[in-house]
This record gives sequence, C-alpha cells and structure tokens, in this order.
Amino acid sequence: MKVKLEEKGRFRLPERFTARYDLSDGSDLHLIPLADGFIAYRPKLDIKKVYIEPTTRCNLNCIMCLRNAWQEKTADMEMSTFNAILRQLRDLSSVQAVILGGFGEPFYHPHILDMIESIKTLGLEVTISTNGTLLGDLAEAIVGMKVDKLVVSVDGVRPDIFNDIRKGASLEGVVENLMRLKEAKRRNRSVLPVIGLEFVAMRRNVREIRLLSELARSTGASQVLITNLLPHTREMCEEILYDDGGEELPSGVGWSLSGGGWLEWGAIRKPKMRWGAGRICRFVEGKSVVIGYDGGVSPCYALMHSYQYYVFGRRKLVKRYTLGNVLEEDLNSIWLSEEYVRFRIKVGMFDFPSCVDCGLACDLAERNEDCWGNDPSCADCLWAHDIIKCP
Repeated sequence: MKVKLEEKGRFRLPERFTARYDLSDGSDLHLIPLADGFIAYRPKLDIKKVYIEPTTRCNLNCIMCLRNAWQEKTADMEMSTFNAILRQLRDLSSVQAVILGGFGEPFYHPHILDMIESIKTLGLEVTISTNGTLLGDLAEAIVGMKVDKLVVSVDGVRPDIFNDIRKGASLEGVVENLMRLKEAKRRNRSVLPVIGLEFVAMRRNVREIRLLSELARSTGASQVLITNLLPHTREMCEEILYDDGGEELPSGVGWSLSGGGWLEWGAIRKPKMRWGAGRICRFVEGKSVVIGYDGGVSPCYALMHSYQYYVFGRRKLVKRYTLGNVLEEDLNSIWLSEEYVRFRIKVGMFDFPSCVDCGLACDLAERNEDCWGNDPSCADCLWAHDIIKCP
C-alpha cells in the first residue's frame, strides 16, 4: 500500500488499516528504522506465557549443567518478588500459562506449593520443569492443585548411564516418584498433571533414545522432548551430536496410554541436527517473558544469566540481558517499553548475521555481539535453529 506524505511529514492511513490494527487518534506507534525505510509498529499488551525462576539452587550436579560454568550466586526468589509478579499477572488478561523452571530445581524452593496454588487461583495453566527427585512426598498435593504439566529430566534409561550424567540422583528414585504421581492421579481420577520427559542427547547416552518409549509408557508420560547438548565446558564439546555428518537421532516407537476414558498415543519430539534453514525464536513468537529469581525480566532463557558455552567449539560469553525488574516497574510497562519492542521486532525479523558459517572468525561473537552492531546478538543462537529445545 502507498500513502502520500502531506505537510510537515503527516500521512493518513486508510480506514481499513486503522480498523484492522485497532488504531485511533492518540495511538502510540513505534517507528523502527531500516536501511532504506522504516516500520511503523503498534505495540500490544499481548503476553501469553510467563516463565518464572523460583530458585537458582539445585540438589544435583549434572555434568552438562550451566552451573559448571558460571560465577553467579545461588538464591531463592523472595516471596515479596513472587507476590509482585502475582499482582501484575492479575492485570494481564492475555496471559494463558506460567512455566516454573529456569536454572534451578523449582521444588527446592521452600514455598513452591504456595506459589503453585497462588498461580492456579488466577485460572492459569501451570507447567513445572523438574529433575523429579523431590516429587514423591508432593505427589498428592501436585495432583490436588491440578498442576497442568510436569516435565521431568531423564538423561538415561539404564541406571549406570542416568547416574553418571545426573550426579546426585538415581534412576530408581525418580521412577519411583513418577509411579507415586501416577498412582495419585489414579486415586483422584485425574488426568492432570500431564507428564513429559526431557532428554539431553549426547554421545554417552544416544543409544538410550530407543528405550525412552518404554520408560515413558511405564511412568505414564505422554511426551518425550529430546534436546541437543549445550556444552558449557571444553570437555563437554566432545559430547555433541549435531552437525556431525547430518545424521538424525535414533527413532523411538510411539506408545499408548489410557486415562480418563481416553486412549492417547505418546510421541517423541526431536531437535534438528544441522545448522541452517529457518531461524525462529520460540520465546518471541510465543509472546513469552522470562523472570529471574531476583525479578529481572529477560526475553528468553538464553539471556537470563551470565555464563559461557561453546558453539561448535567456539567459546561464547553471554552477559545477562534484562529489560526491567518487576520490583521497580510492572510487566506491562516493561513489555511495552521501546527497548523491548525494538528487540522483539528485530528478533521477529531475525535481523542478525549468521556467525556460525561466516568464516571471518572475529571476536565479536565470543562476546555475544555481532558485526551489525547488535548487543546482545542472536546471530548464533542454537535455540533459534531448533538444535536446542525448551519445554
């Protein structure tokens, strides 16, 4: 569509545009400059998912954990911070779901059940990512509060493999906890929570993938999410499987589950194994925000802490990137801020170079910047290529 520029830079939008985009006199538009033009963008308060990190503490010491490469302190979210989030969620009618996770074990927080119950009173879906070690005694409460989904990390199906990777846990203990949860669902005639398993694929456990279907079936899990390894140390770089001749991961068979009078077919979701093709940020596309344990608001998991990792053997230092803090301003103001709006537009267009296959080997990528002036940069984001997946 073409419009004519009038006196003093004014122009008029056709009525069909103002109606379609709910524009009226006094509406705010963000003008985003491009190389040969600009974009007029109408920001909307349309947050759909809120990721909350109840704690950065954990009771395990898994070999691939980010905790092996960061210098940050570990701490629980203060209840005053959580209550500030809760008050703001009440005013955000667009929010549909809350995911409790981050880089700690949610059930390690001393008030996690209070958090869950408070969120459920708002009528929101609740998903929890967990290592599964603390579920047993909480099974009845989790079912009673109608938690919608639990995603449990299991990086091995045989005890020796599992225990070698997930230091401090035992496969027997996690499976026993899942069986107690399954029994609590049966007693309460509940289909909730839906159980999913998450598996980090690496060289030492890749043969376990064919065994995942049976583990999922026996524990009542209806989904298995497989993600590739994000190595945080030089040693773990030897464990990656992606971009290694383009070989696909082994396939597991589907499995049937019955419950609530329904027959369900379980499925495994696998990551991509090569760099390239389309780049999509599922946090931005899903209209999600991530809130750290201290109330800091980040656009995604990848930018919520400062740490190092390796991208195809190249060291990368990530600096935490926050756009505000819920203790200082509310979520709707943060979401509609010019910086956050510009960031989401840039990521939506994926206006970044492709650092992995550039060939120049500059030092900008190591600092999570790029030659187009972006800081932070998403130029070599493995999540955007669906090589790394999140629940």
